[in-house]
Amino acid sequence: QRIRQERATLESAQYDLEQVTITSPIDGVVTRRSIEEGETVVIGTMNNPGTVLMTIADFSILEAHVEVDETDIPSVRLGQTAAITIDALPDTTYPGRVTEIGNSPIQGGELGTNQATNFEVVVTLDGDVPGVRPGFTATADIQTAVRTNAVAVPIQSTTVREITPGLDGRIVRPAPEASGGGASAAEPAAPERAEEAEGVFVVRDDRAWFVPVETGIAGDRYFEVISGLDAGDLVAIGPFEVVRALEDGDPVRVNALAAAGG
Repeated sequence: QRIRQERATLESAQYDLEQVTITSPIDGVVTRRSIEEGETVVIGTMNNPGTVLMTIADFSILEAHVEVDETDIPSVRLGQTAAITIDALPDTTYPGRVTEIGNSPIQGGELGTNQATNFEVVVTLDGDVPGVRPGFTATADIQTAVRTNAVAVPIQSTTVREITPGLDGRIVRPAPEASGGGASAAEPAAPERAEEAEGVFVVRDDRAWFVPVETGIAGDRYFEVISGLDAGDLVAIGPFEVVRALEDGDPVRVNALAAAGG
């Protein structure tokens, strides 16, 4: 009697198994199997997602999920082009476009800790990428703005100085010392306090003079200059410590010059 009951149970289980069809919601390739033979599968409900059987990847659509700093996220827009570099395939850069922008910051770390706030941005790659696998580490360079025929200066030429603008908006510079015992020329009137300004050192007659500039967008190597310079102006460049130590009137060498250009 017991044997007949067990045989009936087995036949019922075999019948149920024959009726089971596992269907993937997408076309793709199985990249991970999360269950082994003999394990019990839990059916998903409203409160329980159920057992994950396997992971399917659609290689016809590849996405790079990148983290963008909160200071840069306002400039990111849907449809912007991007250049993706995959660490495992470093010799090639792949084109893509921004298809999703996260509305909430990525959660990580403990509350109250000093950590960067990043947002997730999804960049969809254009076309096929042979040899790529899910989980590869990638970096995306998103092009947020483009300027043509712009005046630009090398990033290493920019610095910050404390200046005193005169009533006409020009920088008030110390008057040169008078020769002999004569009195020096009177300095022009100026506001009560100085202010910090971003600028570059323009070279005139082999000497550097600080000129405030208004900068626009930035690339990997150059800042756009909206105002303060003209195309062809010579600016001093060099290591950060050298540019930071420059003062008005310091002599410079010609081989350390760069021309502001488009």
